[in-house]
Amino acid sequence: MFRTTHRADGKRDPRVGFTLIELLVVIAIIAILIGLLVPAVQKVREAANRSTCQNNLKQIGLAMHNYHSAYKKFPRDAYGGITVDGVQLAPWNSWENFGANYKILPYLEQQNLANLFRFNTSFAANANGVNAPMQQKLAIFLCPSARAYGNPNNNVWNGPGNSYAYCSGSSIHTGQQGRQNFNGFMDIYTEHKIGDYTDGTSNIIMASEVLSGTGNNGGNITFPYDVFYTNNDALFTNIPAGPNVGQRSFPTAAQITTIGTAARAARNGLGNNGSLWAWYSHGNTLFNTSAPPNWTLPSSGGACCPGGAQDWGWGLIPARSQHTGGVNAVMGDGSVRFIADSVDLLTWQRLGHTFDGGVLGDF
Repeated sequence: MFRTTHRADGKRDPRVGFTLIELLVVIAIIAILIGLLVPAVQKVREAANRSTCQNNLKQIGLAMHNYHSAYKKFPRDAYGGITVDGVQLAPWNSWENFGANYKILPYLEQQNLANLFRFNTSFAANANGVNAPMQQKLAIFLCPSARAYGNPNNNVWNGPGNSYAYCSGSSIHTGQQGRQNFNGFMDIYTEHKIGDYTDGTSNIIMASEVLSGTGNNGGNITFPYDVFYTNNDALFTNIPAGPNVGQRSFPTAAQITTIGTAARAARNGLGNNGSLWAWYSHGNTLFNTSAPPNWTLPSSGGACCPGGAQDWGWGLIPARSQHTGGVNAVMGDGSVRFIADSVDLLTWQRLGHTFDGGVLGDF
């Protein structure tokens, strides 16, 4: 665009400004630069988030080992009304149990919070669970990349969110089916010693990531956040029992695909997984390696409760994250690894199984 002015002697003095085309070119260049900058900023932010997530897992692994140093064993993932060898551990319903995170709070600089837990009710410090200790939001249990839990602190069965879960092994058993069936770092009946892990602590997964659910239930559930029900336990029980490849400890890709496909088609389930860092259930503080990380089919349960209560039965509850390409995991020795979604299924399952004796592939 051109404009002219008059000098003192009355002659015209042309002064050149920007043309409309030039202005549009400048705007286009700025837009391109912004377009290049935003992904770079997002990439830097995600790298920082992933580093924070890895540090969280590192601190959890260190707390577990400090607990082991003090008590010569790791905590199990159920403290409350569960019955062990015919003895009920507390006057409490059998499906209400605090998880292992409750036991390691003192090693995460949360001794005062640990002191608030009571076993006469699952939701102490008061009757309706409001401000109960397990409702307290703790940054150590939240990955900054993760989606927030969809229905926080609405009632005692919802919570502040949780991004990390311990590995119960490669078995499709969940909850109270776990007696003599879990084969991972953590179960709900036994406090393991380091020597119990005969595959070596550097070759097994202690904990990894899980996604928080939407808080919805029934037909209003969302992949990949919520747990879908097959409405058919037979899909799990038809997998033969036994320790060998292709059986319940090592389900094949075809077998888990059948289960996940049925669960996706059923469009029914529960979304309070990943809500309670102090609850012992699969989907909250336990996962299994029966299905690969960030599985392309839904986290899947049987006919009843996997994913929320998940206190008995069957389930494919894989590790999931919102990091690109994989999940963070803390190994049994406390080291942290990023494991790609493309990891071989059998290798992934063997990383969950603590005493199978198999040779690991690359991961």
